[in-house]
Amino acid sequence: MNKGNIRYVFLLGESSMTKELEKENLQTKDIILGSFRDTYNNLTYKTLMSFQWATKHCKNAQFVMKTDDDVYVHIPGLKRVIKDNADALKTAVGGSCYRVANPVRDKGSKYYASFESYQEKTYPGYCSGTGYVTTLNVITKIVKISKEVPFFHLEDVYVALCINKIGLRLHPIIGFMLAYDFGNCKNNDQTLVTIHQVSVIMLRRIWEVPCTPS
Repeated sequence: MNKGNIRYVFLLGESSMTKELEKENLQTKDIILGSFRDTYNNLTYKTLMSFQWATKHCKNAQFVMKTDDDVYVHIPGLKRVIKDNADALKTAVGGSCYRVANPVRDKGSKYYASFESYQEKTYPGYCSGTGYVTTLNVITKIVKISKEVPFFHLEDVYVALCINKIGLRLHPIIGFMLAYDFGNCKNNDQTLVTIHQVSVIMLRRIWEVPCTPS
């Protein structure tokens, strides 16, 4: 049951599976369904939906993490970096962050941004949407300022735009998007937080195959 000190919910938009998901949620009560199509270009809507939900239903939460469905989250590592970066996260979003980034103008790219959608030459940095963590206080401020920030389809950049507008910052944290070491539990606990592009088979292996303590 979802009753631990780390709670989780699954974020989904509308799809051919919506009715089945609604039935599943009657039992699991861990799915948030949005009234938009579940597509890559709607990730900003999905992320804001999750932030709005958290501010309404998780008022006692100290920290909030957003992550993708192809990411493995190493819970001991997550707890470690939250503890080590607790003060910084009061006014920042932390993860695999880039101080400056350039918009991709190649129409064939997944990350394409037209000049109409984003006219500046650079982004104000961003923390990779594959996984980032912050406090509920920061999430609340993002939700509030989002009413003044024009929609942009790349959700991690959009969050950074909100952060920039309210004068908060991005906080790089080592451990996001690293490789899992099956042979060294101690190394995982000291360095690992998330792994990106993890297949279902890989996830099962991580959960089922114990690593060897050094």
